[in-house]
Amino acid sequence: GRPATFVPFAFLKDKVPEPFRAEIAGGAGQVIHHKFVVVDFNDVEPVVFAGSSNLAAGGETENGDNLLAFYDRNISTTYAVEALRLLDHYRFRAAMKTATSAEPLTLKKRKDGWAESWYDQQNPRSNERLLFVR
Repeated sequence: GRPATFVPFAFLKDKVPEPFRAEIAGGAGQVIHHKFVVVDFNDVEPVVFAGSSNLAAGGETENGDNLLAFYDRNISTTYAVEALRLLDHYRFRAAMKTATSAEPLTLKKRKDGWAESWYDQQNPRSNERLLFVR
């Protein structure tokens, strides 16, 4: 299974070399201020919703938040890549949390069967593989 993606803000601060130590120390949780929803980025009519809206009732009725719709393949692909970049970043942080000096995070030699999970229809990796082959 995949490691959990919730890691304290400043977790990497002492675990990576400069110049990558510029993490904020904001406590537990995540700081992702991006506000966007990507719909069907690899289909015939992709759309991205983005703006100041938190997609919550308070902001919509009292704060004057805005939400724009972008019906453009290039924009939707760009936002989809950004969403994956964020997920990969937090997966890396979660993996670093369990790494030890005895077994640091390094590339390892391929083992037989490494791709099986990507073709197992019960595994979420299979859906991820199929999403990107269109």
